[in-house]
Amino acid sequence: MTAARVEPILSSTDVLDANEEFGMRRSLRGVEQSPLAGHFDQTIVAPATASGAAGLAVVRLSGAGAVAIGARLFRGADLLQSDSHRAHHGFVVDAADTRIDEVLALVLRAPASYTGEDTVEFSCHGSAQVVDEIVDAALRAGARLAEPGEFTRRAFLNGKLDLSQAEAVADLIAAQTRAARRAALEQLRGRLSARVRDARDTLLAMLAEIEAGIDFVEEDIEFLARDEAERRGRSAAEMIAALLATADEGVHLRSGIRVSLAGAPNVGKSSLFNALVRSPRAIVTEHAGTTRDVVHETLRLGGVLMQLEDTAGLRAATADPVEAIGIERSRRSHREADIVLLVLDAARALQAEEAAAIHDAAPGTIVALNKVDLLPPAMRDGTQAAATWVREQGGRLPAGIEAVAVSAQTRAGVDALTEALGRQVVAQRLVLQNDGLVAINQRHREILLRAEHAVVTFMASLEADEPAEILAADLRRAVGVLGEISGEQVSEEILDAIFSRFCIGK
Repeated sequence: MTAARVEPILSSTDVLDANEEFGMRRSLRGVEQSPLAGHFDQTIVAPATASGAAGLAVVRLSGAGAVAIGARLFRGADLLQSDSHRAHHGFVVDAADTRIDEVLALVLRAPASYTGEDTVEFSCHGSAQVVDEIVDAALRAGARLAEPGEFTRRAFLNGKLDLSQAEAVADLIAAQTRAARRAALEQLRGRLSARVRDARDTLLAMLAEIEAGIDFVEEDIEFLARDEAERRGRSAAEMIAALLATADEGVHLRSGIRVSLAGAPNVGKSSLFNALVRSPRAIVTEHAGTTRDVVHETLRLGGVLMQLEDTAGLRAATADPVEAIGIERSRRSHREADIVLLVLDAARALQAEEAAAIHDAAPGTIVALNKVDLLPPAMRDGTQAAATWVREQGGRLPAGIEAVAVSAQTRAGVDALTEALGRQVVAQRLVLQNDGLVAINQRHREILLRAEHAVVTFMASLEADEPAEILAADLRRAVGVLGEISGEQVSEEILDAIFSRFCIGK
């Protein structure tokens, strides 16, 4: 039987091109000396596709013994003699040589594989039973079950990906919008790594020159002039600050933009919430105070994910302790939201506290005049209907606060309200459409804040004309901290925390 030639997918794409360009090498001394090193030398197996019935599934083996174990399970060609990136048709069998399924076996030789190790992938029928039996056969043949994220962890340990790229794999799998998918792909291609490396290299070059001056202090040679050190220090600080500025975008990409519905009891917040998400998620009754806790639902608007929060109605006082807790949670939801949707009731007069809330509305607030179906037709038509109603009621809309007339009951105006949400997103620069986007996560933010502090300390030391040894110590600290993003300096505990959020098989 002739084996088909299969060109590498991940191992020769832009991911590895970027890695070669940036000269990545395995330099994790702490990891290499870990007592777990032998653990990661074992051959592992796991389904690489999601569980459940499907047309196809993939079971992946990786490690020094992957080809030998795969050869024990496969009938149709001798995998031990196979070249890398060759696919073979045949059958997987169990220990009794009983056929489990008809498969394609793909052999990927180290280092040209996702993990950088010898890899065998069996493409089988997507039956959970078939997958379980193939995995069980591999376990009986000497493999062990992979831990969550272990394939990607091995790719990191073998220098195929740096740590920020490995994190991007999880982000790409979890991406729920186009913007999130683009950002994760850019990080996987090494864009974040490159920008961190630029800042780190700037600091590292200064450190080398300052240390050279220390080594040759008796020669009275100035290796780095003060004004040049200031210029480079400012440049590195600006690069770090630019990355820190993407922290909010990173939260929005990964978790969604928070939209909190606010208003008095019984103005129709829950009905409007259900109309927006097109599902009866929130309980709706004619009794005030039905909502006692924050109800969450996801809404996709174009390429952006929104987390809608229906909250308890706000009132000055309540004798119900449970409702009081709900009101406090509502206030917290409104404080932390990116966009507040203030809901009014068109069927009754504007209350004094509502007028005050409109007047004091922060940027990111949209006023939704609900129940306009109860108004005369002439008062519910037109784009200015809600703003006109607010003015006639004695209220005043601050500049930049948009008002939309809507009926949760008839769905009139719901599309216009959705469009207003979209405009507010654009106004706050929360729509991330740039293909070159870099958006850091919480781990990156904490590291960059520490690096920024080290650079600020260096600049202060420079201004105070501190000795070169002090300047070198400040720079050394900043360089070391930035190395934590790519994983050049990282602990087992950090790695465990990062890869524990991966699924098994990735």
